Amino acid sequence: MRRNVRRTLAVIAGATLALTVAAPAAAYGPTAGSLGCRIYFSDDGTGGSPTTWSDTFTLTQTPVTPRPGQTVTVSFSAAAGSTNGPVGLPAGSVPVFVTVGISGSQTGTVTLQQPNYPATAVAATQKLGGFTATGTFVAGSAGNLGLTVKQIKFANTTASTYCSAAGDRDHKAEPADTSIVQAVTVFDGGVTISSITGQTALTAARGGNTVNFSVTGLAANATLSATLRDNTGGGTDEGTGTGTTGATGTGTGSLVVPANATSGSRTVVVTDGTNTVSAPLTILGTPKISISPAGGGAGTAITVTGSDWNPGSTVTIGGYKALTGAPPPPPSSDPAVTATASGTGGIGTPFTVNDVTTAYIGAQAGQLFALATWTPSADACTAPAAGQCDLKYELTQTVNAGALSMSRGNGTSVVAFRGVTVSTSEQTATGTLPAINVTDLRGGTYGWSLTAAVTDFTGVPIGSIGKDALTWKPACTAHAGVTNAVVAAPGTDGSKVDQATLCSAPAETDGTGGSFDASAELALAVPANQFAGKYTATLTITLS
Repeated sequence: MRRNVRRTLAVIAGATLALTVAAPAAAYGPTAGSLGCRIYFSDDGTGGSPTTWSDTFTLTQTPVTPRPGQTVTVSFSAAAGSTNGPVGLPAGSVPVFVTVGISGSQTGTVTLQQPNYPATAVAATQKLGGFTATGTFVAGSAGNLGLTVKQIKFANTTASTYCSAAGDRDHKAEPADTSIVQAVTVFDGGVTISSITGQTALTAARGGNTVNFSVTGLAANATLSATLRDNTGGGTDEGTGTGTTGATGTGTGSLVVPANATSGSRTVVVTDGTNTVSAPLTILGTPKISISPAGGGAGTAITVTGSDWNPGSTVTIGGYKALTGAPPPPPSSDPAVTATASGTGGIGTPFTVNDVTTAYIGAQAGQLFALATWTPSADACTAPAAGQCDLKYELTQTVNAGALSMSRGNGTSVVAFRGVTVSTSEQTATGTLPAINVTDLRGGTYGWSLTAAVTDFTGVPIGSIGKDALTWKPACTAHAGVTNAVVAAPGTDGSKVDQATLCSAPAETDGTGGSFDASAELALAVPANQFAGKYTATLTITLS
């Protein structure tokens, strides 16, 4: 690597900010501070280019309060990183190693690493970017620890840079502990539920039960307080319990579950005012059962499931008749079965309903009782040893009523009469009214009729022909391919069209309906010496 590249980490920008820590803090950072650094072109030689690295540093560990034997992950972060020198650096060319000392109830060191630094290629004189180096150690016995950043190495292959506490020294051979210090407590306390009144198991309780507990590893001769919280140990406190510890930090206490405590997965939380321990506990609600299927005839096999029963208790499942007086309802003849509630109060068992008088499926354990409604089949029977039984069914079918309607068949709405020439004698012009289809799907006993109304013929540019001059010869037939309940009749042959009937079907008590085609041959009497022109009139057909 060329010499100007070796100076990459020796050129640092930023003002110097002295940082002092009088005692280990509960947490470190993000905090602005400064470290001293020197670049070493060979790890066998002495360092050159003394400089100051100013940044914002953070030191954390997870879990925050480890237990003995638990793996602890330590993380050191710098927000901006140092400034690059005059030549660009490729990504990953400067791995970072951070030496963290462990002091107090446990001693040693842990090396944190960030192997891929910088994350991307960095141009000359630009910030290398923030980084986080991590490492792990195993927590020892209970006590208080201090984690101290002792030395940071930027391990460029030809020019490594070492940093420690601010100052001009040989930071590789003579590092000085930095003021980046994190206080850690290794805690070995715990809580155990020793008994629950009204319960045989230690996994669940219900309102009114007293939860007795024992603790270890808490403060000596302390007054304890206990409460219920959600399944993460957080949320709103429910209930208030008390207890005490002796000289060794062990002790006992109790907590009464409130009558209205939130049911489900909860946590018993005990604290001495400084340290907190917790244990899981299920809070039971009102016992309940459900059945599937919810109804059927004699001999139906069902599945009974339930929740919120006392863990480990024996729950008896049976059939019950309809309630006729004060509860509980009388039992039916269905043989009872039993189920043992799980550690969280759940049950599940098969059951067979044989008695046709069964109206409920019930579950009972001591004073706890729950019902689920059973719907017996309306048609159910049990055959005797020699004989038969019958099931009856009511079969239904709905026939929906349609409508009375009509539609124009082939052709248009214009009926053109045969043309005539002015004459000294009366003439007859003829035309054809195309078929009109009438469909009756009402499914009743009603009749119907087609009636006509026509206006006078008006000529253009002059003249008129009265509507009484229009007569017709009606026709009415069944529509091809259909079955009709009645026979439709045509109107009177030769009658004047206005107010005349084209076609009609009678009402019948045995039922009506069908499809019919109505048409007519039209005749218009054109008077002698009629004005020449184009004559029009409007014919309206009404279905009723």
